[in-house]
Amino acid sequence: MRNAQASVREKWIAERLTPFFKERGFTWLPHLHQFRKSTERGFTCVIISVSDYEDSSLVEAHLGIRIDDVENITFPFTNGLPGFKPDSMTLVTPLARMYGGTFERFEVRDERSANETVATIQGQLREHGLKFLHRYSSLEDMEALFNATPEEPLPLVHNQSNRCFRAVAMASLSLRRDFENLVEIYGRRLEAELRAPAPTMDKYVRLINFLRHYSQN
Repeated sequence: MRNAQASVREKWIAERLTPFFKERGFTWLPHLHQFRKSTERGFTCVIISVSDYEDSSLVEAHLGIRIDDVENITFPFTNGLPGFKPDSMTLVTPLARMYGGTFERFEVRDERSANETVATIQGQLREHGLKFLHRYSSLEDMEALFNATPEEPLPLVHNQSNRCFRAVAMASLSLRRDFENLVEIYGRRLEAELRAPAPTMDKYVRLINFLRHYSQN
């Protein structure tokens, strides 16, 4: 009975959000728990994470952006599962980060609380979330975000090691003149601050060697 009720609560959320997203060109992908929209360079999405319990579910929304060129370069050098490559994302961050929070989880017990949750998520997306997705689907803006302060952590990113990999790839794709300087900065961060293991450092070195000979033409 618990699993049946849990699936019903998830269905409540998806069904109530679908008209909002459909109007904006997003499609619901139930197997990935996300509403996705293709862009010129990849896709943007809103991931709906549902944690089910006996009498309620906790719902959290994440924003996701994929830039194909970045993912096609970096994915082979990360620990991502091979089958996940077409769906890997350049940036995934909780919608709550748009409001300075670490996370925000909504409790759904019945259809009334499902309506309240959906209304709040839609309001947050209208105010900040959709603008964020549109802006950072651009390689230029995403690169500027990742490389604005290379010596410091990027709060929007959960995995700071993967941030280093994607940041240097974007610097290369953007033809940054300070590419080699960024390579050194992120290499030091990986080794000294993030304590990356030897296999990760080896992948970083191989990625850099690849980028030094990479041509977009």
